[in-house]
Formats: sequence, C-alpha cells, structure tokens
Amino acid sequence: MKIKSLVSIGIIAAAGTFSAAANAAQGWYVGADVGRTNTGTILPGVSMTKSTDTVGGVFLGYQFTQYWALEGFYTEGGKFSAAGVGGAYADGKTQDIYGLDVVGTLPLTNGFSLYGRLGYANAKTSASSVPAGVTGDNRSAATYGLGAEYDVTPQVGFRLGWDRYGAAVSQVGATNNFNVGIWSLGVLFRF
Repeated sequence: MKIKSLVSIGIIAAAGTFSAAANAAQGWYVGADVGRTNTGTILPGVSMTKSTDTVGGVFLGYQFTQYWALEGFYTEGGKFSAAGVGGAYADGKTQDIYGLDVVGTLPLTNGFSLYGRLGYANAKTSASSVPAGVTGDNRSAATYGLGAEYDVTPQVGFRLGWDRYGAAVSQVGATNNFNVGIWSLGVLFRF
C-alpha cells in the first residue's frame, strides 16, 4: 500500500513540475541582436567586392508553449558593392527587413535549447550604379534560420543564430533576386 502511495505522489509531483515548466515557458519576450551579413551575388556576371557588413536587429515574440513561438522582427541586411566589366559597379544596402516567423524550440538540458525558424519577410534595398541602371527594389519571400539559445535565468537568454532572407535589386526594369545570410548574437528578455 505504501509503495502505491509513493508512486502516486511521485507521478503527481512530476506532472506538477512539468506543468509549471510549461507555464513558465509561456509569455511575451523582447530582444535585440547584432550580426554579420553575407550578401549573395546581386546581379549575374558581377563580382561582389563587398558582401559582408555588421548589422543590428530587434524582435518581439510570444512563447505559446516551450516548443513553439510566434516572433515578429526587424533587422538590417547590410551594405554591398559589386564590380562588372569595363569599370561598371553598383553599391547598395539592404536596409529594412521585417517579417514574422514561427519558431520551433527543442529544449535540451541546463537552460540550453536549439531552435529553427520559418516565416515570411519583406526586404527593402536601395542601390545605384555606374553606368546608371541599377536601382533598389522590394522583395517579399520565405525566410528561415537555425540557432541555439542559453537561458542564464528564466527571464534572460542569449541566442546564437543564422538566418536567410530574400532581397532584390532592379536593373533596367528587370528584378534580380539575391539572398542575405546573417550570423547573429542576441539577448532576449521574458516578461
């Protein structure tokens, strides 16, 4: 009789602990990150002379369970330069990238977790060229990323991640799509 009682108490305690952990994982969070970009080739037949830049971003999310969240974000995409034949060149910046992601989290142990993200973003690019003809453009496209998170406390965590965004420039009326990858380090605060 005592063994059954102890087993029952153990099951109830474990269920209560799991429920408390799941409830602690729910709620709003906000954060900021800084990262390094890698811009893909913006036009066919050109060589990228500057494809990396330092950028920053912010995000706001809601953690529905310990396994998934919905996150809105804004980030910069960085400056770039490209050179073509005969002295032609283009300069630009992917400046405003904003969107919405579903974030799936795999909790590991001792505050560590892995995450994957999938969503949709809009990127605004400004550009100019010599000779004239390359201009900025907007592009809306799917976005995705992977990363790891370490929670120092239940309210504060750090992220290391990689994200991929779609961007575009126009060349004499034709749109040329390219991708921007960003490695970032961020901090988040739950409230």
